[in-house]
Amino acid sequence: MAEDDNPTEVERLTVDLKGQGFQHSLEREDIPGTNTNWEVGGDYEFRRSNGDRFKVLGIANENDTANTRERWDVLDDLREQKNLFLDTASTLGERIIRGSYTTDLTTGQSIELGVERAQTILDSNLALGLLSLTKPGEQSYGGLTPVSIPNANTRVEEIRYEPFAIHNWRINPRMSLETSLLYETSEISLSGDVSNSRTFNFFKPKVDYRFDITPQLQLRVMIEKFVRQLSFMDFVATNDQTDEDSDTLPGNSNLRPDYWWNYNFLMEYRLPDDQGVVSANFYHHRHKDFLQRIDVSSGPNEIRSAVGNIGTGDMHVFEVKGSIRLKRLGMPNVLFTTTANVRDSWVKDSFIDITRRFNNYHRGEFNWSIRHDIPNLRMNYGIEMRNRIDGGTERWDIEDIEEDHADPYFTGFVEIIAFGDLTFRLNARNLTDVEVCRDRIRYEGHIANNILEEVEYMCRGFGRTLSLQLTGTF
Repeated sequence: MAEDDNPTEVERLTVDLKGQGFQHSLEREDIPGTNTNWEVGGDYEFRRSNGDRFKVLGIANENDTANTRERWDVLDDLREQKNLFLDTASTLGERIIRGSYTTDLTTGQSIELGVERAQTILDSNLALGLLSLTKPGEQSYGGLTPVSIPNANTRVEEIRYEPFAIHNWRINPRMSLETSLLYETSEISLSGDVSNSRTFNFFKPKVDYRFDITPQLQLRVMIEKFVRQLSFMDFVATNDQTDEDSDTLPGNSNLRPDYWWNYNFLMEYRLPDDQGVVSANFYHHRHKDFLQRIDVSSGPNEIRSAVGNIGTGDMHVFEVKGSIRLKRLGMPNVLFTTTANVRDSWVKDSFIDITRRFNNYHRGEFNWSIRHDIPNLRMNYGIEMRNRIDGGTERWDIEDIEEDHADPYFTGFVEIIAFGDLTFRLNARNLTDVEVCRDRIRYEGHIANNILEEVEYMCRGFGRTLSLQLTGTF
């Protein structure tokens, strides 16, 4: 169980550069927030004398969040006038139980049969109050006038069953094959402001073939169908935390799970004398019923978008990984790890007639880390750098295009075991105090009209973070 309250205060200064005298406006926001979550789980395994195994696993969790966002205009005489009241609360819970039975068919072959049942429930509530010169306010809305929001108070529930069969075959000492057959059936129902119920059925096969070409070189080929579990927050109206000009985001009660075929080809080479591993991986995804933003506007004066299914999308990724001990340099206790990948994607935009990348899909990244173990001092330390390729992490919406970029991000740690078996670990995050920046191009009305309204550049920093962990057995 954990509590992670996050009260926030915001002061926002806006300067108008188009008029005379650089007119400015000042706003203040107060956003008290609470978050509580818990999770419990357990498993049981029974082995028979012939080696057969029966396993059952159960997990239950819940996450409760709530915050109230209030905004005031700060007037020239420093008086304040409230113009926004936005209260949101949600409770998301899961109950999962999975049972399976594994038996050996013949030498080198086994099969696992089982079923999984999952229940997911979201209770979401939203209340919006705005300043009105013609309508009275209400105390429960912070003294402002209530605004009706569709799909604001809704319960979403999914009951999912997934029977499965997994066959493992050790063909010979150099080859193995895993074949999975899964069938997913689920019912998603909405009640409250929206009443809706639909059933979905998916067949999800998987083939995973491995071949040891030599003791050091391995080939792996995998073909698998994935079905994405929908985010229940996309079904209901929520507050918009990324755009100060938009208070709420509408939900979409007609969402369907999107699915894709994954074609994965992996080569892995183990260096001699246990010096490390180098691998190259290429995979392609073909998405169906792909989830992106779609137009849900009620009219030309009410431009709105929500998450929705838009059709087919494709993506490619080529990735190289290496994990090498620096024995040849006389440092056998130093491990250098690196990852580099390039990626691309394309989908037909739902707002304008262009083909573009997926939302929030970057062009690639380059990461590395170094870890040094000092056994005689019972100590180790390390540093890691993560860096995405800038220029492609974009988000396309009905009235704007956003792009994120940032400098490399560094983390580090020092760990030592002392006083018996007590482990002290000092973690440092954001060592170079990196800022994350967002560039936004906003259009007047629908993006298809191509009428530029404003260009915004925004950067935010999170500062350096130090934490000390102490672990041990008492």
